[in-house]
Amino acid sequence: MSETPGKPAAKNAGLSEAEHEAAVDKARGEGHAAGSTEATTRLGDVLGAEGIKGDGGRMAAALDLAVKSPAMAAADVSAYVIANVAANAGASGQDPATYEAERLNAAGLAAPQERAGAKKATINRSEIYSARAKQSKG
Repeated sequence: MSETPGKPAAKNAGLSEAEHEAAVDKARGEGHAAGSTEATTRLGDVLGAEGIKGDGGRMAAALDLAVKSPAMAAADVSAYVIANVAANAGASGQDPATYEAERLNAAGLAAPQERAGAKKATINRSEIYSARAKQSKG
């Protein structure tokens, strides 16, 4: 047998086997990996553009536009979003110190023992024991 097991039989398509192997290797090396790297770089450029970076509303709009229009250049996506989406569209419009205070206050609701002036929870074992004893008697 002159054929290599597991390898498709060569078809004469005008290419030598060496040219065919070189074309396959090139396609495997440049195909998917290069495309995904290019797409990742494009999205990074869009989301990191001045005027978009750090603004939740603009970042969401830029990501949506970049995904729906893959042929649009990163600079064009950024320019369009900056021109058409209001700054801080996704934010409450308050300064960071006020936001932080509200966030910490909301976290205090989830952990009341950490709030100032909150009473610490206590357990009265004798009341629990007597309540269970009454339940078991009937």
